[in-house]
Amino acid sequence: MVTLLQREIVGELGWNLEGLYLKGSLALGDFNPETSDIDLLALVKEPLAAEEFARLARRHARIHSLPQRYAKEVELAYVPVGDVQRFQPGKAYPALERGERLKWKPLGANWVLEFWTVRERGGVLYGPDPKALIPPISPAEVRAAVRRVLAQDWLEWVATWREPGWQTQAGEMRFVVETMCRALYTGQSGRLISKPKAVEWALEAWPQPWSGLVRQSQAWRAGGKVEPSVCARVARLVGWTQQQLA
Repeated sequence: MVTLLQREIVGELGWNLEGLYLKGSLALGDFNPETSDIDLLALVKEPLAAEEFARLARRHARIHSLPQRYAKEVELAYVPVGDVQRFQPGKAYPALERGERLKWKPLGANWVLEFWTVRERGGVLYGPDPKALIPPISPAEVRAAVRRVLAQDWLEWVATWREPGWQTQAGEMRFVVETMCRALYTGQSGRLISKPKAVEWALEAWPQPWSGLVRQSQAWRAGGKVEPSVCARVARLVGWTQQQLA
């Protein structure tokens, strides 16, 4: 799938493509064939024109329809190099989310972390070393991005935990717990590591009851069920994580 995406994107953008890079779990080394998606960043010289966007959207729609394991498991954004160098969260760019079609979407503060991952760990599919295109992102900027994401995105999630649907989403609950492990590590250290390494760190460094919740979460699987009390504990974990970084 990565090879197909590379061929289609390079073929469509041509001169306007500055670089194409792996990010997410493929870059950090925690790719799980059962649960992970394909995360990419395309850096372009100029913002996509309407016709260019339309052609790319058609290519992605064709890929999306393929009978292939990862055809609908792609996350990708097309960002001008100049905007990366002076990134402002909230601006919209052509982006593809898991299971969706290409559309214009505001990119949040979490993309500071995505750019850090590409610069420091990203795999090159096309173009120069990402360090030549993405300026250094300081530990202070990484920490600020984590705090902002927790305050804006994850505390919003906390308000939903009482919805019955979460009790049948054990895999999603595990994702939340592991994300908090990485968020706290990143917020304290100013750098990202893989989720498995962040879980190992939390099991050693966190006090009870949080380390026990992390250990318990490792048995949760997609499609499984959790008790309402477990959802409540996960919600409290998000709040605790945010407090540690306040």
